[in-house]
Amino acid sequence: MAVYSSILTGSVLCVIYILWRRLSGGREPFVSLHTSATPESAVLTRSKGQRQAEPTVSFAQLIREKVPSLGLRAAYNDVWWLPGGDAQTMYSSIGDFTKVDTVVYERKFLQLPDQGIVTVDVSPPFTAQSISSAENVLLVAHGLTGGSHEAYVRAVLARTTPSKEEGGLGFRAVVLNFRGCNGSPVVTPRLYHAGSSDDIRHVVLWICHTFPGCRIYGIGFSLGANILAKYAGEEGDRCPLQSLVTLPWDFIHGARHLPSTFMGRTVYRYVLGTALARLLRLHSKVLMDAPNLSISRSALEDVLQRPRLTLKQYDEMVTAPLYGFKDAYEYYAQVSSSRVAKDIRIPCLGINSVDDPITGTGNLPLHELRENPWVVLAITQKGGHLGWFEYAPDGRITRWYVKPVTEFLAALVEYDPAGRPKPCSVVLDGSDFVRESGRDDVGFRVLSQEQSELVVSGAQVSKLFSGW
Repeated sequence: MAVYSSILTGSVLCVIYILWRRLSGGREPFVSLHTSATPESAVLTRSKGQRQAEPTVSFAQLIREKVPSLGLRAAYNDVWWLPGGDAQTMYSSIGDFTKVDTVVYERKFLQLPDQGIVTVDVSPPFTAQSISSAENVLLVAHGLTGGSHEAYVRAVLARTTPSKEEGGLGFRAVVLNFRGCNGSPVVTPRLYHAGSSDDIRHVVLWICHTFPGCRIYGIGFSLGANILAKYAGEEGDRCPLQSLVTLPWDFIHGARHLPSTFMGRTVYRYVLGTALARLLRLHSKVLMDAPNLSISRSALEDVLQRPRLTLKQYDEMVTAPLYGFKDAYEYYAQVSSSRVAKDIRIPCLGINSVDDPITGTGNLPLHELRENPWVVLAITQKGGHLGWFEYAPDGRITRWYVKPVTEFLAALVEYDPAGRPKPCSVVLDGSDFVRESGRDDVGFRVLSQEQSELVVSGAQVSKLFSGW
């Protein structure tokens, strides 16, 4: 009897405590910030302009003072019918976002040194806004099999690319559509994978060549976040980007997390693997016709004929052999941006949710981040994977992460940090091919220079698998 009485008393006390916490506003903060052991050591130097004499601040201090959406009083207005990370994540894929955040792009096709092709979608288009001498350029890397058409990309660009007079930030966006994605043609036996940071270098060179005197800021989503973070870590002190909104990943832990949950085992790993197989199927002729393919044609045919397969199966059967890895786990280990997170030397803001069913929280490189003051990780209590849907004050459903992203970018532009070193471009004599000075492996040629495509995203159904 005494045991039951103790349990009842304890339960009553718990209820009273919870009610008191709610009534007193003592709930857990929506966002928790994780910084290095010495966050103040990452000091943001100012440019040589008129603000050079003003006091400097650290990266972590800038976040605390200028990004209120990541502060202790950060608010998140839940959408009641999207409870939990799974609902938020699935709505990212099945929701109808064609009537919101319409963005107009101008498309350029870039041929790379290995003869492969990527496309870049630029907004505002050159036809609507000519190039100025010192632009702020936002380089965007999309998620798995995605592209510039994705709603999670357009949600940010709809707030950052309009002029300041129109309520935006006045950025020029450059969205890299990776090989084979969103209309990027595949003309060589290579698609893209989670470690394709080499293609970032070609596009960065194109940006520097096209927008003289520009400042480049980066944002990556899901798989694109890993690619951009990997690029920044590999470049280290030479990185030409002013900042990143991205997330360093540990793919080994991520590969173990996905099958550890019911939804991961039964839904997500099949959705992701089958999406990659569909992308492969779209471009299979180029691979099947290649004379020296590192994957056997029988293995390729096996993958193409399967109605579905898991992400790990695809990586084991296609990604690893196609790109020279021993197996899927060696691929995950080599492409994980967590390996080079310690070498990032630009302000890097990561945003992730506790209830993200795709990545979980076990694959976040918290130990590596403790050693690098240039990386600040914001972990939210809710949001799922690329979701964060909430009610706006006017009742519309919006994405919460747009607020801290725009606040962060606006704060950096206002602070006017010193410019970053840029790659020098050299136009080869007798050709229109541009290469980076001192590097024959980095370069581009703009195809169809007399023509361009206008692409209206948000006015049509997205292509392939969409949302993550």
